[in-house]
Amino acid sequence: MADHVQKVGRRPAARRWGSACAVVLGTGLAVTLAACATPASSSFTPKPIETITPSAPPTVSATPSEAPTSASATPTATQAKAVKATGTLAIYMTVTKKLAGTCRTVSGAPTITLADHDNEWYGTVDLTVVLDSSRSSVASIDGAFGEDSEGFTWKLGYSASDAAKGTSAALTTSGSSFTVSGKLTAKETRDGKTTTELLPYKITAKCAAGAW
Repeated sequence: MADHVQKVGRRPAARRWGSACAVVLGTGLAVTLAACATPASSSFTPKPIETITPSAPPTVSATPSEAPTSASATPTATQAKAVKATGTLAIYMTVTKKLAGTCRTVSGAPTITLADHDNEWYGTVDLTVVLDSSRSSVASIDGAFGEDSEGFTWKLGYSASDAAKGTSAALTTSGSSFTVSGKLTAKETRDGKTTTELLPYKITAKCAAGAW
């Protein structure tokens, strides 16, 4: 540690007592103050030596901090149980009899999800049918076909809350089987150009036994 010099005395330096030099040699060492100036007259009496012993720094007892309380894990929302489903789709004629997927309640809405990813006409066929909470009517239908032999891709849709003119979805149930028929919008896209028309359809879905 570098030395620190502090001037002390009753009056300003070089008056009667001269200047006093105090040298602090380090923490924990005594500090000695002595008169070190040239006397102003023959009657000069040196200032008595005063020894100052610094007091020890207060002892601070280290109290270990309390261990943080581990946060309780937020429970993961329980996923609704799903059961297997099979189905068919026809638009004018049969598109597929090999739909497979699940029946599950999602956010309170009974949802049937079906797909055929080895379809001879479109390569892929995907369908999602959402029912109302009582399972007595259709809330929405969304479908997508892959590219057909003429280069068209298809998007199919129906929404009960915002039904396009001419679209419909009649639901009949028998046990765990559901049949939906009517007309839906079909958007055909090729080379960046899209055409929209109404097409008749029929979807059947059979959910496996069990609550969903």
